[in-house]
Amino acid sequence: MPFSFLPPGESSADLWFERSSFAGAFLGSVAYGLHATTFAATVYFMTRKNTKGHSTPFLLAFVCALFTLGTIFIGANTKFVQQAFIDNRNIPGGPIAWFHLHYDNNVPILGNTAYIISNFLADGVLLHRLLVVWEYNYFVVAVPTLGYLGSTALSILTLFQSARPGANLWTHTTTIFAIPYWSLSLSVNLLVTLMIVFRLILWRNKVKEMLGPEHTGTYTSVAAMLIESAAPYSTVGLIYIICYARKSNFQHLVLPVLAQVMCISPELIILRVAMGRGWKDTTRTSRLNSDASRNPTPGTAVFSTRISFAERTTRSRNTDTLEFGIGSDLKVNGME
Repeated sequence: MPFSFLPPGESSADLWFERSSFAGAFLGSVAYGLHATTFAATVYFMTRKNTKGHSTPFLLAFVCALFTLGTIFIGANTKFVQQAFIDNRNIPGGPIAWFHLHYDNNVPILGNTAYIISNFLADGVLLHRLLVVWEYNYFVVAVPTLGYLGSTALSILTLFQSARPGANLWTHTTTIFAIPYWSLSLSVNLLVTLMIVFRLILWRNKVKEMLGPEHTGTYTSVAAMLIESAAPYSTVGLIYIICYARKSNFQHLVLPVLAQVMCISPELIILRVAMGRGWKDTTRTSRLNSDASRNPTPGTAVFSTRISFAERTTRSRNTDTLEFGIGSDLKVNGME
């Protein structure tokens, strides 16, 4: 008969809690590797000379801040797991007891603080993208901004409650703030994501109508819309809040990944801007010149529409030079 070395006094639910926490630390490390790669690529293109993209010292500092916060979170989470499974393995009740009884230690508080600040910055970038894509229509961002301020206040309360002596992320005094916090933050993310995608689809259809489908890929492709709207961040956040609200231990697998995806999404947006492929808030007026416009013939007319894209130059069979710009007037020759 095989011997059993299961920890005495721990239920299957306790073991699943510990297994998911242990595995979540590894998944978070994988996500951190992706974060480090994204950060390196972003810094490379932002500091590259003669680039057609857009970069400022503020954006560079912002990216570095996100990476630093992501590093602090993964470091604190790894250290807390080490304390539970290695340094204090003989604590009565096992690692799960350590997680619940010592959540007010400096290590998890540091990691949670880094997460809250990252969340604040990431949601701020998403709101800014909404403002840029909608050409600084402040009425559009009014409701998301109120939700953003509300989620920020709730995040601070969640951090305070979880850091109180004897409390943790799963006690009732914390969940009464944590669930509304993540729910409101997720609602804002989903709303902003849908509004950005809706705007990009409108422009995609306009460009397709005026220029043809071959000119719609760079800024309004599926991949571009996913990045510009930070859809991965919203998706992972939705998975987490469902697991957290249902008190599923699957949440421990998702949270470390969410902390990194939350930083990766804004960095991908800034990376596209640095590469000259993302939507920017400053551009030049651009025109589409064709043989027909230089040599107008009867039966042709010039249609004008306002369109917003980052600067980019390309060539096609029917045009000489095509340059898009935020807030520029794009003139297209077409048949009446």
